[in-house]
Amino acid sequence: MSSGPNVDRFMDEKKERKALANREAAKRSRIKKQKELEDIVTEKSVVLEDIKKKRIEIENYDNDYSMTENENNSLDAGTLIVNKFLNCMSLYKKKLGIPDQTLETPAPTFNPWQSQFRH
Repeated sequence: MSSGPNVDRFMDEKKERKALANREAAKRSRIKKQKELEDIVTEKSVVLEDIKKKRIEIENYDNDYSMTENENNSLDAGTLIVNKFLNCMSLYKKKLGIPDQTLETPAPTFNPWQSQFRH
């Protein structure tokens, strides 16, 4: 088999075309990977912003819960004081001979699920 100048030149052109095609494919691959990286970075910033908003929401809910719990505890304490006062008044009325009328006292804790304002 002979390898003349035409065959060598043909092989060189083929190698060059192959090398050029490889460089172009590598360039397309790098561009694609760069775009994927940019998309991931964008998605990451969106997710981090969502996390930040959710943390603030949770903190607000936690603060609201704490305030509500404190108010509820205060109301419970007030209810206990009123109940003790009513019991004392009942004892005094008995000692004075005044007939005792039964009064319905509210439950010591407020149950929001039984609220009249619930829709």
